[in-house]
Amino acid sequence: MNGFDKIKQRILEDAQREADRIIQSAEEKAKEIREAKANEADRLKKRLTEQNMEAAREHKRRMLVSAQLEMKKKVLAAKRDMMEAVFKGVVERISGMEDNQYRELIASMLLNAPLQGDEEVVFSVYDEYRLDQGFLDYVNEQLKRQGRKGQLHLAPDRGQFKAGFIVRGHEVEINSSFEAIVRALRAELESQVAEMLFGELS
Repeated sequence: MNGFDKIKQRILEDAQREADRIIQSAEEKAKEIREAKANEADRLKKRLTEQNMEAAREHKRRMLVSAQLEMKKKVLAAKRDMMEAVFKGVVERISGMEDNQYRELIASMLLNAPLQGDEEVVFSVYDEYRLDQGFLDYVNEQLKRQGRKGQLHLAPDRGQFKAGFIVRGHEVEINSSFEAIVRALRAELESQVAEMLFGELS
């Protein structure tokens, strides 16, 4: 399984873990709104005289409609927040991987990238302690075994992205920061993640 497949898998796993929590939370909020509005309407009905009963029923109907609209708005807002949290969270979780696992993932991505092998690699400012020229030397050895140049070198600057890397060279730039990868994958996976998270609420 290459780096991109692992990222896809992690997104889907994170979405599944969050599904139960967001469904339960949204349903509880909806129930609270319905109960509060229904109780308020019932109290109002008891205070009214028989002559005003029809007006009370209409008022109750409108209050329940209002409660349903309010519930839908809250559910939609929760869905938007949850979708954003899932895709943002995967970057946080990957950047928080154990160092050896993280280096293995980055090495796999570099070895599977369309490189000639003599490009400049920009790592994140957050990875300064675990991704350096020594790490690139290890990757270069693997590139040579693949028949490529094996001359990747560390850029003098560090990127302001959370994790991943950028490759510069031969008049092209390959952005493999995890933020960019997740943005690209989001269009492909968003409907699947939404079904996992919200299928029972739709």
